[in-house]
Amino acid sequence: MFGILNLNKPSGPTSRACVSAIEKLVRPLKAGHAGTLDPIANGVLLVLVGQAVRLTDAIHTLPKEYVGRFQLGVTSESADTESELIPLVGAATLSRECIERILPKYTGHIEQTPPKFSAIWIDGKRAHELAREGKSFEIPSRKVHIEEIELTDFDGNSFELRIRCGTGTYVRSLGRDIALELGSDAVMTHLTRTAIGPFSIRQSCSLESMTDLVAVEKELAPPRLGVQHWQQATPNDEVLLKLEQGKSVMQDELEASTPWTEDYAAVVDSAGRLRALIKKIGPQLWRADKCFLLSMQ
Repeated sequence: MFGILNLNKPSGPTSRACVSAIEKLVRPLKAGHAGTLDPIANGVLLVLVGQAVRLTDAIHTLPKEYVGRFQLGVTSESADTESELIPLVGAATLSRECIERILPKYTGHIEQTPPKFSAIWIDGKRAHELAREGKSFEIPSRKVHIEEIELTDFDGNSFELRIRCGTGTYVRSLGRDIALELGSDAVMTHLTRTAIGPFSIRQSCSLESMTDLVAVEKELAPPRLGVQHWQQATPNDEVLLKLEQGKSVMQDELEASTPWTEDYAAVVDSAGRLRALIKKIGPQLWRADKCFLLSMQ
């Protein structure tokens, strides 16, 4: 019970509620998730089971893909349908062509301000908690990376975007900003996360199908898939033991399959099991940051 569950989260429950439902089935093992989805959103939610919870930070760096729908000519405090929709007086009439024309501006590294109804921490509290309390506060903008953005549908009153992006991107802010630049406004009415790295919604399982421990175990993907974007090394058993004992090893002992390009790597044994995450601590010198016990795999 050491792996990643590709769960198709339904609209309605929180991400934490979905994780709790799985955690009840795998107790006493722990479960966590890598990337929150808002309650109104559905799609890929990666539930990490057992030792895989220690991969959270690594999996957060995987690119994500979303499909979002936006209603034009209205605004809301949350930038989605979770708060009251207010018609925008004098909103510009938009066309498919004008939206497509400015999309290149929203690719690459861009500045984005998250909505006030978000999970951003402000002075020790979540922004959405402060917003619901009626508190006045500002959220600083930050840089996010949009790898690809495509207009997939437009009907005059709403539009749909497919977005491939890095972690920390708020899709509702993206749709809002595009509409604002064109003289209108928009709220997100639907959001589906279609992929996180190699994990696609097409291979996901439903929450309803997770009825017992056997069902969960059957759907667990190998944890190494969560770090397949990392440098991979497959050292011999002697070097693996040194890493597990907290000893440092030389780079040429690690038997990497490709040239070294980063200061971190994943260690996989000859059976394909993820054994450690390692980091560079000096010239040609590496040490384990996290080790994964075989007795728990």
